[in-house]
Amino acid sequence: MYPKLKLSKKGAYLFLKGGLWIPRDCILEFSKAKAELEPGSLVKILSPESHFLGIGYFNPEVYYCLKVLTKEDVLIDKKFFVERFKRCLELRKEFYKERVFRLVFAEGDYLPGLIVDVFESVVVIQSHTKGIENLLRVIIEAIEEVLNPNAVVLKNDHSKRSEEGLKSYVKVVKGEVKDPLCIEIDEIKFLVPILSGQKTGFFLDQRENRRFVARFSKDKVVIDAFCYTGGFGFYALKAGAKRVFFLDRSSFALELVEEGLKLNRFSGGIVVEGDVFNNLRQFTRSDLVVVDPPAFIKTKKAFKEGIKKYKRLYQIATSVVEKGCVLGCSCSSFLSLETLKDIVSTSALSQGKNVSVIYQFKHPLDHPINTWVPETEYLKAVMVYLF
Repeated sequence: MYPKLKLSKKGAYLFLKGGLWIPRDCILEFSKAKAELEPGSLVKILSPESHFLGIGYFNPEVYYCLKVLTKEDVLIDKKFFVERFKRCLELRKEFYKERVFRLVFAEGDYLPGLIVDVFESVVVIQSHTKGIENLLRVIIEAIEEVLNPNAVVLKNDHSKRSEEGLKSYVKVVKGEVKDPLCIEIDEIKFLVPILSGQKTGFFLDQRENRRFVARFSKDKVVIDAFCYTGGFGFYALKAGAKRVFFLDRSSFALELVEEGLKLNRFSGGIVVEGDVFNNLRQFTRSDLVVVDPPAFIKTKKAFKEGIKKYKRLYQIATSVVEKGCVLGCSCSSFLSLETLKDIVSTSALSQGKNVSVIYQFKHPLDHPINTWVPETEYLKAVMVYLF
């Protein structure tokens, strides 16, 4: 059915322990496989003794050259993806009343290299690997059977693709998409720039944190720093915040915030264009500051410099709250929840403030964690009360 790829003893151990990424040095006769197999080829995975282990895809151009798709001896075809997508959908339907969620979270859903976000009648697919890119036709067919969307978008502009030798592109492969797309979550309207925005257009992973922030927002002055299209701030206004400042350096994102304020008929929202590090200090009478920065630590080599940035950022964020709350976030898989908690707390303590950690959070239900792929455990948030 598929070419055979034999693992070393170490590779077999990683596989049997649940690993989905197998490195080059765990492939027996790697050089031969590299010469004979096209990047992204589906392969039958064998133990050193030639026993069947599973099916995956192989790209010799990257260090983790083998990604595991299944432990069953099956065809990786439309039927395979239909069954996987149905399983993912059943889990999401347990928790979300709106048809807005991440249907597939790559390794978290045992489909390495694949992201699928659902925005009501529009589905956005991201392919991060050559193996998934080769399977896009059957993936799209399976999505159409399971979800029957009005439109399907390939948002394949992620930086990871270059490592796999893939080009960057954005393409509507079914239907038409109005950009930005208006969706509704928790009776709040959001404008999602699917074609022109970051990632798939909206950060679904912060849904539970936004809901938590809303509980603390009534009659408060709130800062939504790195606001992008206004997720946290809109929840605060919906909950009765006195005033919300939306701070971001992107004029494009802030235009969408302004449109969203009008759509929701929110009053009390003020848009501020500027760099968070330079402009956050001007808000000296804040009751609640939400800080949701981009990942400052994208590689292990960037750890030290990234830590410095996080420390500087939360030093500023905790300085503008005399008595109130700061929600600190990180989307870097290289920064642990404990380290983030220590950074936020220490930043406040160094200014002579009392600190209580009242909330800590990792992942929403539609972003399941795979314990053998640490990168899936990327998001964390800590709320501290300062007094």
